[in-house]
Amino acid sequence: MKAVGLVTEYNPFHNGHIYHIQQAKAVTGADVVIAVMSGNFVQRGEPALFDKWTRTQAALANGVDLVIELPTFYAVQPSHLFAEGAIKLLTALGVEDVVFGSEHATVDFLNLAKQAPSVQGGKAFQEKNQTFAQAYATQLESETGFKLEDPNDILAFGYAKAILNLNSPIKLHAIQRVAAGYHDQSFTDDQTIASASSIRLALHKGKLEKVKGVVPNQTLVDISSANHTVDFESQFWPLLKYRLMTDTIGQLGQVYQMAEGLEHRLAAVALGEPGPQSYQSFIKAVKSKRYTFARIQRTLLYTLLNVKVDQMQAAMQDPYLRILGFTDKGQAYLNGAKKTTTLPLISKVDQHLAKANLRLDFKAGKLWQLLAREPDQQQDIARQPIHFTQAHTKEDK
Repeated sequence: MKAVGLVTEYNPFHNGHIYHIQQAKAVTGADVVIAVMSGNFVQRGEPALFDKWTRTQAALANGVDLVIELPTFYAVQPSHLFAEGAIKLLTALGVEDVVFGSEHATVDFLNLAKQAPSVQGGKAFQEKNQTFAQAYATQLESETGFKLEDPNDILAFGYAKAILNLNSPIKLHAIQRVAAGYHDQSFTDDQTIASASSIRLALHKGKLEKVKGVVPNQTLVDISSANHTVDFESQFWPLLKYRLMTDTIGQLGQVYQMAEGLEHRLAAVALGEPGPQSYQSFIKAVKSKRYTFARIQRTLLYTLLNVKVDQMQAAMQDPYLRILGFTDKGQAYLNGAKKTTTLPLISKVDQHLAKANLRLDFKAGKLWQLLAREPDQQQDIARQPIHFTQAHTKEDK
């Protein structure tokens, strides 16, 4: 069976994702669609709107055959680490092709990656008045003529770099992003495809009617019945402020992604008088030219989860394939992949795994529950992959 891989967040699952799935099968002729999906937190450090199980259900109901979790130690990272983690997992599953959306679908990203400048050297990297991503893009443009600035292009470049670094046989296929831009904050009533950002914003404003035309039925069901994190900031800020108030500067300095004295800035702003009154006002107060909003948000999440540098480094050395759900076709593919993959396949999490390999995912799941005001529904312990069939959906026993 030929498989095509998709790297996803599905936050939430919408009509653009259905188009992506359809195009992926058409472009590659694949029999099976495998999605590597971020777990309960997404790349920019925010909780996913719905938990990983709810989003898995939506994906399986709309054309995906197998959903594998992208662990938190890959999912909440800069684009190059996010992309490398996803490519590593898809390669381990024997996936031959990866299809992704791009703002410049005609660009040969693999060739671009081969021409990419080294991080060492280059004047742009010595500048302190811009983010690392901006500095790298400047250097890349000076050497190749291509301006790498659009979100999906940046991820595409990350996939290409990962393929080269891992010596992966995966082939990349870009499809043109249609109808909605990644950062679009609104959409018209006659649109059938909208960005995930604009959908979340509409839901935050209580405009359920507006999103009905841009999401499939399963997502509408989830919006009306599933726990969500639309207003997570009101929960996140008090928890974060407590950590910044009670940890010493030395303790904060050990947190993953904390660098260049950022811990001093975070603590000073949080403890100032009268001080920020909200999560967003806090981020704006600590923002500088050197750090993107996403970088700060990721650091704040790791602060709240108390993830140290050595813990993150150890976790990234021990990847695994966590199965979240499958169709009958996906299960058949998985049975074949079990014979060849070199990574552990995990379908059930017990207390031992929760305290060892999946420690960070387990902590992230518990935090997601707090932010979603969902204290009872376990995210990991004893949860079984969803087995989706046309007749019904069940958790395998």
